[in-house]
Amino acid sequence: MEFSEAIAATKIENHICIKQTRLWILCAFYLPDNQAEKMSAIEVAKVRGQFLIGFNTKPVKGEHFPYEGHIWRTKGEMIQFPTRYRSRGRKDSPFVICEYIESYSSEMQMFARMLELSDNT
Repeated sequence: MEFSEAIAATKIENHICIKQTRLWILCAFYLPDNQAEKMSAIEVAKVRGQFLIGFNTKPVKGEHFPYEGHIWRTKGEMIQFPTRYRSRGRKDSPFVICEYIESYSSEMQMFARMLELSDNT
């Protein structure tokens, strides 16, 4: 199957509801200044900073993922802060640094680009 046929065969508009516990990770999104200058202040506020993001699986180093109309890559391994069972101390969320790759305008464009960036091709 050709790459273009694989993209055409996907039905992105058919979203599926999965009942699975989400893995909440504090993501530090670093947007380069040269990219931020090209965006509106509202758009920059949506994607620059630290946000608690829900993942279905643990993100690994170098993984690409879409968020708020942009493609991001995890820059390093996720840092975890484990605690003992039933401890009453402070419980910190796992943390990962994410770097900006590029923006996209449609789900189909995002899906095609994500396939290009992944090792699945």
